[in-house]
Amino acid sequence: MPFYVKWLKSLQINQFLREDGPSSHAHKAKTPTMGGLVFIITTFATTIGFSLVPGMSHDPSYYAVIITGVLCGIVGLVDDSAKVIQKANKGISAYVRLGTEFVFGAVLAMVLVGLNDNRLIVPSALYSILHGHWSTMPDITQPVAVMILPAIAMVALGAFLTAATTNAVNLHDGMDGLAAGTACQIFATMAVILFMTGSDAPMQYGYATISATAAGALLGFLLFNRNPAQIFMGDTGSLFIGGLMACIVLAGGITVWFVPLSLIYILEALSVMAQVIYFKLTKPYMPEKPMSSPALIMLKLTKKLPGEGKRLFRMAPLHHHYEAVMAEKGWAEWQVVMAFWGVQFLLCAAVLLTFHYR
Repeated sequence: MPFYVKWLKSLQINQFLREDGPSSHAHKAKTPTMGGLVFIITTFATTIGFSLVPGMSHDPSYYAVIITGVLCGIVGLVDDSAKVIQKANKGISAYVRLGTEFVFGAVLAMVLVGLNDNRLIVPSALYSILHGHWSTMPDITQPVAVMILPAIAMVALGAFLTAATTNAVNLHDGMDGLAAGTACQIFATMAVILFMTGSDAPMQYGYATISATAAGALLGFLLFNRNPAQIFMGDTGSLFIGGLMACIVLAGGITVWFVPLSLIYILEALSVMAQVIYFKLTKPYMPEKPMSSPALIMLKLTKKLPGEGKRLFRMAPLHHHYEAVMAEKGWAEWQVVMAFWGVQFLLCAAVLLTFHYR
């Protein structure tokens, strides 16, 4: 990493900041980016190396998961490269990026369906609601069940989960050490959950290996990304993290448990959506012709109208809102990041304890 940081500085591959970003981040403009490339290579090389060890997973789904995660990282690398070339904080089209992630998730889901790996581990109480074919897991005492998802549901879940998680993590990556610190906790928690389900489904050990390796790689990166950051992961890293998380969750069948684990990411994404919608709806606008309220709302949401609306948060995503609010109380950036890490730790502990009990 020190060699890589020095090399990026010599090439002037620096972070281009948002024009509407926090003014306190102005000094970060010369910080190198694309640091995610290092932990992508580390995770990929280590997991492939593990697969060659006798007794370790040689299941095709193992390779499909890590390769799909790397492909998401490559999309981020292309995005970062476009920003460097254009010398602006605008990379490839958001529609192209989102569409590519949807395709990656759907293809991985189809591969998993073909390998009969379209399972979903759920509390048995959910079975009566979801209605599917299931069998109890002998290694985990009641009440956890394995539900077999229909192919169409698996593909839809894969497409949505991959696109949603990559973009949520990308939004979350906005402060020194924030995304790396929360992600390594989630990967570590997922590794434990997958390991606990391994006796019933041996391929879970392979997924646990990938997840644990990613957690370790992120801890190494965090040494250089903590405040004050020597390097940023860029979209290269955030899209890889989100993509790999989604792939492991999908293949391991732990979507139900991932929802509370990723609560911070969900709230970050929702805060951006809420901010944009509220800003558009509160713009003062007088139509030329009388319009019904639903029509006016639709017009404001779909058309770019002049004027300024109100803001629901100081700034979106949510971490920037808390950064601005807590700065007035004397908090430094690293203290806000530590608070987010603490919340993520509590979420991970709660999910682990619940899963172990179930």
